[in-house]
Amino acid sequence: MLMLENVGKVFDYRPILEEVSLSLEPGVHYALTAPNGSGKTTLLEIMAGISRPTKGMVMWENHRLSVRDRRHIGAVFQQPMVYADLTAVENLELFARLYRCRNPKTLASEWLERVNLHHAAEERVRHFSKGMRQRVALARAMLHQPRLLLLDEPFDGLDTDSVLLFGKLLKELKDKGTTLFHVTHSTSEASETDIRLTLRYGRLVQT
Repeated sequence: MLMLENVGKVFDYRPILEEVSLSLEPGVHYALTAPNGSGKTTLLEIMAGISRPTKGMVMWENHRLSVRDRRHIGAVFQQPMVYADLTAVENLELFARLYRCRNPKTLASEWLERVNLHHAAEERVRHFSKGMRQRVALARAMLHQPRLLLLDEPFDGLDTDSVLLFGKLLKELKDKGTTLFHVTHSTSEASETDIRLTLRYGRLVQT
């Protein structure tokens, strides 16, 4: 599983993260709460392999995190990483192919059904509301059954029914052994997780 060893990140000579170390365990739900600008999203980007740390190492199993390892990771950031000019089903089919999933078309349709977007499968994402885009992004992040799912305010913009739906889907993944790492401002969301963390002056602290 993913491990951070003394990870640091500097932007414009300003340290954002300092000496962050963490070892994630399978099937555990982690919550990270911290003020805006504290480095939460930067930490997620490093964990996802999108951004490189200035110092320290990101490990997967017993080696440095590689591009190949990233197929085991799903991620949802505050800006949904979906293609606006593609339809909902085209987006999911594309990512299913990138993850080398079997039967991409069938899988895409199944996930649109699971996130209650089957009625909008052939609509271009640019016409979707923020909540609908977030549902596509969540389906995209989960369809390949990742071993690690990184979530940056995943319920932002979702109505109550959608929050309940995704809470159920996340529980299903966790029960199958997926590790969840969940950034949130909500203390109630954090209270329902297994391990709660915060960032203080760029350092990770368990609360």
